Amino acid sequence: MDDFEKSLNDLLVGTFNSILKYEETSIKNELNTLVTIAEAHMIDAVGKQEDKKISVSNLASLLNLAVPTVTVAAKKLENKGFIKKVPCDKDGRRTIISLTDAGKKIEKAHNIFHVRMVRDISRKFIESEKEQLLKAIAALMEFFKEKAEAFT
Repeated sequence: MDDFEKSLNDLLVGTFNSILKYEETSIKNELNTLVTIAEAHMIDAVGKQEDKKISVSNLASLLNLAVPTVTVAAKKLENKGFIKKVPCDKDGRRTIISLTDAGKKIEKAHNIFHVRMVRDISRKFIESEKEQLLKAIAALMEFFKEKAEAFT
């Protein structure tokens, strides 16, 4: 790796890890509850799909995770009181996942975190820098999206 590549790698990895740590700590402090960032993201996904009556297999597909992984995670979230599972009306073999009141609080705290984060970041830049930042991050996102899609 040349100096640019090493610096870019350090910045990408450091930024990614710092965002996750900041997000997880923020949600824990906001609600004084133990929830991992992975759990918060799963709760958020359930909340966004709740009107569509999402099942474990639907959630796994949405999150690009294996069904057994989501099954185990959903059981943990259910045990923590963040989600509830009820049998599907049309197919008793399937269960529908929905948020409990505690889960809705996690979802709300997660959404508030994102609003605050982007607002705070935005304040660090002047307008021309904001445009450059958006272009650069859009290019990064497209790069990673293409790479991720190549594996599916």
